[in-house]
Amino acid sequence: MKKQTKPKNSLPAYEKPPVIEVVCGIAFKKIEQFKGPHLGLFWQKLRADYPACQHAPPLGFPPDPSEPVGKFELPLPRIWFINEKKNGLIQLQNDRFFYNWRKMHADEPYPHYQTVIKKFTTNLDIFQKFLEEEELGPLNPTECELTYINHILKGEGWETISDVHDVMPEIKWRSSKSRFLPKPLNIGWQALFALPEDKGSLHVKLDQVAHKIDRRPILRLEISAKGLGADKSQVAIMNWFELAHKWIVCGFADLTGTKIQETIWRRSEVAH
Repeated sequence: MKKQTKPKNSLPAYEKPPVIEVVCGIAFKKIEQFKGPHLGLFWQKLRADYPACQHAPPLGFPPDPSEPVGKFELPLPRIWFINEKKNGLIQLQNDRFFYNWRKMHADEPYPHYQTVIKKFTTNLDIFQKFLEEEELGPLNPTECELTYINHILKGEGWETISDVHDVMPEIKWRSSKSRFLPKPLNIGWQALFALPEDKGSLHVKLDQVAHKIDRRPILRLEISAKGLGADKSQVAIMNWFELAHKWIVCGFADLTGTKIQETIWRRSEVAH
């Protein structure tokens, strides 16, 4: 029987991935003329697909203390525009635009990266056209972000903190009767990696949290790429997201255990 070969330029994929949220977005220079009424005007462009809205504290506030004295002013709120299923939302403030996919039900499948990034780019195009219509100026990007949040529930590849090595082989608690310390009640781990060609960094963070409903222990693994590079053109931005996606997916596969990937998440390879 001929041995199967891995598809060229393949990325790991999973039938049951632990991802519960994906965030993709862009930060840009503050749009000085963007005021509160513009938030409502922009909502009218989206309201058919995003019928609910919600206030949230602005990101990046308080402002940088290096700002010149006298420039400080109260910030606009960050607004969430939320779809009917509540699993998709757009976040907007006068220097950021994000799209989030959120898993709202246990049996809800992850729609995959291409679907999420298309939602982001489609709505970002609407926002850019809105800026043109209102003569608010062009978008001047400063940074992009792609974040994957994974929930690894107790009973799905691990039972106690001593099993964390099975989830992330880089972390291991040495169990021994001669130890002074007992098993930890909680655990945290983080690392920072450079993306190639000075295009930013990959942030990895693992901690233990409790499920909001049943308080079941969860290992929360967040992998976030942030950056952009010197080229801030539209093509460069989309290329950056492709790079970030590859690093997050391959980084996740590199950091997590083979057994849990195969038996719990059911890993396969897909052409990229």
